[in-house]
Amino acid sequence: MGKIKIPRINRSQISGRITKDPELKRTPSGTEVVRFTVAVDRGYKDKSGSWQNETIFIPVQAWASLAERFCKDAKKGSPVIVDGRISISKWAGKDGNQKETTEIVADQIHVLEWEESNPAGTGSDWPQGDSKEMPF
Repeated sequence: MGKIKIPRINRSQISGRITKDPELKRTPSGTEVVRFTVAVDRGYKDKSGSWQNETIFIPVQAWASLAERFCKDAKKGSPVIVDGRISISKWAGKDGNQKETTEIVADQIHVLEWEESNPAGTGSDWPQGDSKEMPF
């Protein structure tokens, strides 16, 4: 049996809302970095056939000019599409136990712009609108 060549693919794309205002920081060498969390919803039917909603919180980091642009455009609750790679970091905690975190390192972040459908606050307030930079 011959060797199977498996492509090296590490891509992840998520959409959701950011959970707090992003804060731009700098590394000791001066590189910009932002770490934030995206709340991602998933609807599914349970065993009884009723629709349920599950929200997971995915940590994301962005670097350099991407981090800077993101912090200018985004705020808590902003809908985003994040495209990047999955990264796993391991280290020894203060207690000596091995720790691990998994996050997405962003290559692209699209902050979606929404126009309020009913500024007066009556009727439906479901967001309407489109993105400045859709990746499709």
